[in-house]
Amino acid sequence: MEDTKIWDFPKSITFEEVSEYLESLKNIKPGEALTLDLSKTVSIHSSFIGFLIHAKHYMSKNNGRLILLVSMTVEKILIMLNIIDYFSPEIASNMGRKTA
Repeated sequence: MEDTKIWDFPKSITFEEVSEYLESLKNIKPGEALTLDLSKTVSIHSSFIGFLIHAKHYMSKNNGRLILLVSMTVEKILIMLNIIDYFSPEIASNMGRKTA
């Protein structure tokens, strides 16, 4: 059974927080699954998009699995940026959680 980490994200993700997420990503072990729960998030700094791209690459490189739970707002942002297809395999249903 694969190890799974779940990171819950706040309503708003600021520029300052992104560096902390990058540091925390280094602690994910090879082969682990990482769920990024953005189901309550309604505002993200553009640097967080870079973090998402990096996280997908990092997890893939380390034989891990990235799972995204996105709010309607985050989904709309990914669509607007024309990168929703890049993340489609990672986007999961929100497993009954309320979305923002």
